[in-house]
Amino acid sequence: MATARGALAERNSLFILLRRMRRPLVVLILSYAVAILGFVLVPGATPDGQPWRMDFLHATYFVSFLGSTIGLGEIPYPFTPMQRLWGTLCIYMTVVAWLYSFGALFAVLQDPTMRRLLLQGRFYRQVKGLREPFYLLCGYDDAGRRVARELTADDMPVVVLDRDHERVEAVDVDALSLPVPALEADASDPQVLLAAGLRHPMCKGVLALTGDDAVNTKIVLSAKMLAPDLQVLGAVSHHAWHSRLAQAGADAMINPFDVFAERMAIALNAPSLHIIYEAITAQRQTVMAPVQPLPRGRWLVCGWGPLARALRHRLRDTEVELHVVDPEPDASCERLTRGDPTDAHVLRKAGIETAQLLVAATVDDLDNLAIAMAARELAPELPLILRRTQSRNAVLFREAGARLVMATGYLIATEVLRHTRAPLLGHFLSQAAQQDEAWAAGLLQRLRQDVGDEILETWTQSVWRMQTLRELRQQVAELASDAPMVPLLHMRLGVMRLCPAEEDQLLPGDLLLLAGTHRGRRLYKAALKR
Repeated sequence: MATARGALAERNSLFILLRRMRRPLVVLILSYAVAILGFVLVPGATPDGQPWRMDFLHATYFVSFLGSTIGLGEIPYPFTPMQRLWGTLCIYMTVVAWLYSFGALFAVLQDPTMRRLLLQGRFYRQVKGLREPFYLLCGYDDAGRRVARELTADDMPVVVLDRDHERVEAVDVDALSLPVPALEADASDPQVLLAAGLRHPMCKGVLALTGDDAVNTKIVLSAKMLAPDLQVLGAVSHHAWHSRLAQAGADAMINPFDVFAERMAIALNAPSLHIIYEAITAQRQTVMAPVQPLPRGRWLVCGWGPLARALRHRLRDTEVELHVVDPEPDASCERLTRGDPTDAHVLRKAGIETAQLLVAATVDDLDNLAIAMAARELAPELPLILRRTQSRNAVLFREAGARLVMATGYLIATEVLRHTRAPLLGHFLSQAAQQDEAWAAGLLQRLRQDVGDEILETWTQSVWRMQTLRELRQQVAELASDAPMVPLLHMRLGVMRLCPAEEDQLLPGDLLLLAGTHRGRRLYKAALKR
């Protein structure tokens, strides 16, 4: 289908080019025809004075280099005054015709319709030429940009669709590790999905990250109907769309507010596991980050929205009492103070002095920063959690001194990468969440000893022969000695076991979830391919 659309775009672009260049081509051809005919008709003379007329071959040859102003000389004999006069007229006539034609050509190439067709043709050819597994990424906002950067850094090609022209243009500017075909188009259009490689034999999955729940649902539905075997992930912000996305067939639904609320629950119950969770999903933090348990008790939540609702749902059975500050909450809100949370008087009325933590959860970044500044004046030691919606404001939030920053795009990207990079990571996190703080602290200490202060990466490793974990380490040590690795999960025939021991026997077909450095990851991948 992509080939057919690509051929159609090329035919359309060629048709438009020829149609709009029709008049300039006619003028150019007529100018050359008149010039050639004139040289055939104008009488000349040989060096001995005999009359002579130029034939069509000589006339065509002379006008060809005359029109391009190369000027090779008069052939085959010196010209008469009449021939030179006609030659002078032909120079101006053909040069003007060429200038007119080039101007028309540049105008056609600058036409938005023509540029769109040319870009579409190039996009279809790039998609057709993909020879490695790739992901079809729908949406190139903060989340999509991070996903594309991380996947291409892992040598995983990506194809991007987005309706925003500036975002599509940013694909070339972002200096990604691999060339990324990008098209400005509506990803919810099934024809666009097919043209972008949905049924390409190398397409590995579809990532619906447009930022619009309705559009994401339509993308998931179209992808599952047209290519049922593909992995399809969809981002969703409102719980009302969860059931629709599930009915559409999404293999995973990523709600950034639910993800953040789950991380807050982990930080409350097992602070060490929260450090591990952040290190292995963020792909930027290290296991050397200090453990900072979140306080229990009374939390002041400024803004009644998706984040506040997710926190209320997830922390309902914990020792946390949520008190909301919002000017216009709905009837479902409990423990409420009405008013503008950016107003210090409203925060004081809500009891900020007795709160153990403040969450700025409004939809506006500036409002959340204003809430943080007001809270700093009223309660300088109060821990802050701030919601950030735009990545361009990251530098401001770093200066706000928050304990945690909830970045929607960042959370979506980390969950997408968790599903695409290491599918076993989700099983590990669900199993680890059932352990206590002592177990998590022991694993964190082991990671700190073996990996150190480097960024922690996880990967899924297949076992191809019978061996122990110790023998696996020795196999990698033949390539390099500095490849630290900590086994997190062992899966055999669907049965999972956390943190297998060094002497545990591995069988062909087993799967391992390993954690280590970027260098260690590449060495283990290379060693087990030998």
